[in-house]
Amino acid sequence: MFLINSILALCVLTTYVYLAGRHLLHVCHWRGTMAQDPRSLIQKAEKTLSSASGGFRFFGGGKEEKYQEAADLYIQAANAFRMQQMNVEAGQTFEKAAQVQRNELKDPDDAANTAVDAFKVYRKDKPEAAVRVIEPAIQQYCSKGNFRRAASHKESQGEVYEVDLGDMPAALKCYEEAAGWYEGDNAAALANKLWLKVADISALSEDYYKAIKIYEKVANQSVSNNLMRYSVKEYFLKGGICHLATQDMVGAERALANYVELDPTFASTREHQLLTDLLAAVQSGKQEEFTDKLFAYDQMSKLDKWKTALLLKIKNQIQEAEDDFS
Repeated sequence: MFLINSILALCVLTTYVYLAGRHLLHVCHWRGTMAQDPRSLIQKAEKTLSSASGGFRFFGGGKEEKYQEAADLYIQAANAFRMQQMNVEAGQTFEKAAQVQRNELKDPDDAANTAVDAFKVYRKDKPEAAVRVIEPAIQQYCSKGNFRRAASHKESQGEVYEVDLGDMPAALKCYEEAAGWYEGDNAAALANKLWLKVADISALSEDYYKAIKIYEKVANQSVSNNLMRYSVKEYFLKGGICHLATQDMVGAERALANYVELDPTFASTREHQLLTDLLAAVQSGKQEEFTDKLFAYDQMSKLDKWKTALLLKIKNQIQEAEDDFS
């Protein structure tokens, strides 16, 4: 028994020493990475590049190995910059690595993946560089038929245009392309999420008929889906608001009737009642009644910024029509 216990104790001790040793090696490696100077790594990469492009080599593959080493050094330097939160420098260095991968190693797939890393760090501090650097990666994924991945990055590019750069036309173009690619890849939920963004931006840009077409398209796709059916009344509400904004009241009445025909339960919703009340207020030119109906609805269901912006335009249209008449 004593011998067995001794053997077990020795096994436990050996395991502990092994694990402690591995942990120590990991810590040393991490500290070594932390201690790396990114600029010295860049110098080393440039020197390696220079040696690869000059002179003669007697053994096949030597030049390619040098190029690979240079690309790896650039990536190490970029990650070292990243750890120091020097995002612009990290992005620039990732770009250098991608250039070597694309032009010297003839590996566009690796270059695309490295460009994605550049996009991530540029996005934080230099968004205009982020939207530029991701474009070749998107095109590479498309050329390989990886449209789901291309769509994901095109969507991210659109978000940078919209949120960071405030360039709505560029954002709209990105979202439309990404939605089409998602749709082609049978990812309906992802596609519809972006189509709705396209509709929202289009409506705010007063392209009401484009927005209406999208809201009604997504509603049609969602009405027979139990998971998405609850959102249909929101799409109808947005479509109805856009119809009111066109100032075509006959078209608005027809749309409301079509919505109820498509989904009979819509007739009993607060959204349908609101649209009916607003339509009546617009037709009779009663701005105060329009405001009162909105206020009552807002007490129960808070109006978001998009709805508030569109409804304010419609309210102003009532006033303008009254001024023209008088």
